Amino acid sequence: MKQRNLLRRMTALMLCLCLLCAGADAVTLADGTVVWGYSEGMALAEKDGKWGYANAAKQIVIPIQYDSAVSFNLGIAAVNKDGKLGVIRQDGKYLIQPVYDALLPVDCGLYIAQKGAKWGVVSILSFPDGVGGKTNLLYPLEYDSVQVEEQAGSQVLSLLQGDKRTVVPLFQLPALLKERGVPSAAFPLNRGRLPAFTDVSPRDWFDLWVDIAYNVGLTSGVGNNRYGPEQTLTVAEALKLAATMDSRYKDDDFHLQTTPSGSKWYRLAVDYCLASGIIKSGQFQESDYTRAVTRGEMAGILAATTLAKEIPLINSLDQIKLRVPDVTLRTPNAAAIYSLYAKGILTGVDSSLTFRPDATLTRAEMAAIVSRMARAEQRLTL
Repeated sequence: MKQRNLLRRMTALMLCLCLLCAGADAVTLADGTVVWGYSEGMALAEKDGKWGYANAAKQIVIPIQYDSAVSFNLGIAAVNKDGKLGVIRQDGKYLIQPVYDALLPVDCGLYIAQKGAKWGVVSILSFPDGVGGKTNLLYPLEYDSVQVEEQAGSQVLSLLQGDKRTVVPLFQLPALLKERGVPSAAFPLNRGRLPAFTDVSPRDWFDLWVDIAYNVGLTSGVGNNRYGPEQTLTVAEALKLAATMDSRYKDDDFHLQTTPSGSKWYRLAVDYCLASGIIKSGQFQESDYTRAVTRGEMAGILAATTLAKEIPLINSLDQIKLRVPDVTLRTPNAAAIYSLYAKGILTGVDSSLTFRPDATLTRAEMAAIVSRMARAEQRLTL
């Protein structure tokens, strides 16, 4: 009971802090809805004691229906609906159904969960349950208490059941998730790691994607505390990203290697991509590596990674081939482009799913693509 009351107070405190921080930016709409400050392109919206979310244009995009809600962080937010807590993503889809009496976030997309008198740990991503089905419960709701504690200078997950205590260091969670078959275990979320780039606004459409790509270690700034969202990505940078993602997914050590003295910074990435079949010999000349990569080339590079090949389809491939207006079977990298749409990674540049295969790719667009590759909960149904 004591832990349950503490978690309820913490949830209320988080909401109050969100409102206090956002207060200076509060705007009242014509219908009386109050829109509070932005985070990752979304704002809290309140009317008559109920809560929802608005986009950068102050349009309500997640209906006002919750008893309470908190700002989005790394693309997810806890909400209270009819007295029960759940977790949604930015299109309002539930990642954790609102069935819990308490939810307390931990790293790696995990939440300590309480239902009635019992406690467990729930994941935003489902995984095999070992008997032919799927589950979100990393630790079942059978514990007397679950909490994060300090132990020997490290944070641990402490699960108490009767007189038996199970202790799991938080740094071991990614390995545990991988062992259990949880998607995206190679790219775990770290709640304490967020950028503060001066050229990325909380209202920008790409703020979410920069946050995630930075959080999972796939992107960084360009210097002077800037991200450079409109800068174009080079072929070399595209290959380095592909090699890093492929390496981490396969638990290879490429991403830990240091470039030998006297070598081009991208040489190891090029060699890795050649050896892994991500690109073919002669596909790019030395002079290509410093030019801007096209969107079609980037799709071809990323689709050839082991990670991309093993991502399941969530959209109809046949429908994608009919719907993308500026890609045909004769378009270079057409198969790669179609597959990434079908896997919920590419969404196009407009509501018509237009791809622009010959256009260059900005760092903002890159962040969106690699974030959806790395994090399964962010892939989109079209």
